[in-house]
Amino acid sequence: MSLLESITTLFRGKSAGANGSAGKGGADQRRMRRIPQRMRSGFLWTEKLITPRACMIKDLSVSGARVEILGDSIKPALLVDGVRLYFDTEKHEVPCSVAWMKGSMMGLKFEGRPRPPTRKYK
Repeated sequence: MSLLESITTLFRGKSAGANGSAGKGGADQRRMRRIPQRMRSGFLWTEKLITPRACMIKDLSVSGARVEILGDSIKPALLVDGVRLYFDTEKHEVPCSVAWMKGSMMGLKFEGRPRPPTRKYK
């Protein structure tokens, strides 16, 4: 399923809060439904990084994604100005801001629409 098809599917689906799902701490606070991803690879990049960092996209929603950074962690100070998430299979990138970080996991909020890449990845 392509990135645009995934996002279109989310628009047509119900939000997580509307279906009454609950997480560990009670009611789920998400406004948009998430789609778990399997083996979807990508890259994170910002002007402050020397090279793009490989990542695995774990969850995807209309408003953002949860990614796992592969290899060494990234210092939070390098991510302050936002990042670009590149979807390897669709060959598109999305401008993002970092919503949260915990170890090698990171929550990203999409700040724009998918577009052709502005640089070479890999």
